[in-house]
Amino acid sequence: MPKVSAAHEQAVRARIVDAAVHVFAEKGYHAATMQDVVRRSGLSVGAIYTYFSGKDELFLAGCDLSNGVAMGELADRLVRGRTVVDKLAIAIGFFLDAVDDPSGAPGMASVMVSQWSRAEQEPEVRAMLNRRREQLMGAGQLLIREGIASGELPSWIDAEAITAGYLLLMDGLLLWRIEQGDGYRRDEAERRAFAVLAPMVAASAAPAPAPIRAAPERPWSVLGGPASTSQGRSRIA
Repeated sequence: MPKVSAAHEQAVRARIVDAAVHVFAEKGYHAATMQDVVRRSGLSVGAIYTYFSGKDELFLAGCDLSNGVAMGELADRLVRGRTVVDKLAIAIGFFLDAVDDPSGAPGMASVMVSQWSRAEQEPEVRAMLNRRREQLMGAGQLLIREGIASGELPSWIDAEAITAGYLLLMDGLLLWRIEQGDGYRRDEAERRAFAVLAPMVAASAAPAPAPIRAAPERPWSVLGGPASTSQGRSRIA
């Protein structure tokens, strides 16, 4: 029996993952089946199970592939920006472009909500989401630091914190898109994202950040008010 080359194995694996990405995008994770992937890939069931143990492993491989493709597309778009502010606007625009699939299939909002819902119980999904965030954090911090160096952003800005905060804002817009349903408007999402960017750019002339005093920590639970009080805990019990 002739030995299969590593290049051939990689090509087959990529073909299977690509088919899985399309199936999950069209049907969603729960409705998709391995037989759907078989039909889409044109390979046999045996060939697919040679490389992947099941739908969960395929889903994770597909997510990693999608994240990598998305980062490549973002990089291609960013080179068109002349200034850091241009590039930040391009990055926001790309994020919003990916929220909905033009064909009507579930877009990034639906896919991400599905992934987040599984992360608490499935360490592999959490790890995949952490890889995604690390990639976005790396790209975002490069832009922020470039903006600091060019004087377009405040010199005192915390590049790591502002990048992390902005990513949380953008992910929050994915949740908002789900909440809005047919009432969602891309231009309104863009307005909200720019509402945070504009003051940050304007603050480039400020010599130091305005002092903000943090509120004291006071844990609270929906089950019984302040979670730090023994009285509150006894009421729950």
